[in-house]
Amino acid sequence: MPFAVPSKASNMLTQRLANIVFAIVVVVACGYFGVLAEGFETTGLLASSGLPSKFFPQLMLGFTALCAAVVGVLYALRGSAGNDARRTVFRDAGDARRGLLMLAVAVLCYLVWFSVGFLPMAVLLGPVSLLAMGIRSIRIYVTVLVLTGLVYAVFTQFLGVQFT
Repeated sequence: MPFAVPSKASNMLTQRLANIVFAIVVVVACGYFGVLAEGFETTGLLASSGLPSKFFPQLMLGFTALCAAVVGVLYALRGSAGNDARRTVFRDAGDARRGLLMLAVAVLCYLVWFSVGFLPMAVLLGPVSLLAMGIRSIRIYVTVLVLTGLVYAVFTQFLGVQFT
């Protein structure tokens, strides 16, 4: 059929492309953090082991990068890594929009935590996440805020954790 209308699913981000990009990002990030770990100069994490403190971070980063590289090689050689050859990351455009909004919420909350503090971020995270997911029930917003306060009380009053 030469003039076939593409389906909505063909416009969606494929699992294959998303996993390849993610594997590349993971390998690059592991390389960057591995270089940063090379600068660790404190004594060994396990004092009696005699290993430098950079050994374990670099080992874990190397293992993570190796796993990401294996996924990349599977996609390069077989075209898939499991049963995701024809799958998309999101079911439809609404799911994609909600997923991107949640990513924006995560970045916003990180910036609030970094510049203002933990408590404003903790209060903001639940309601803004619910907004991004399209939740309209006031009961759920109230429940999330009450649970946030309850978790804060447990950590500060019973466990002695002080958030700054």
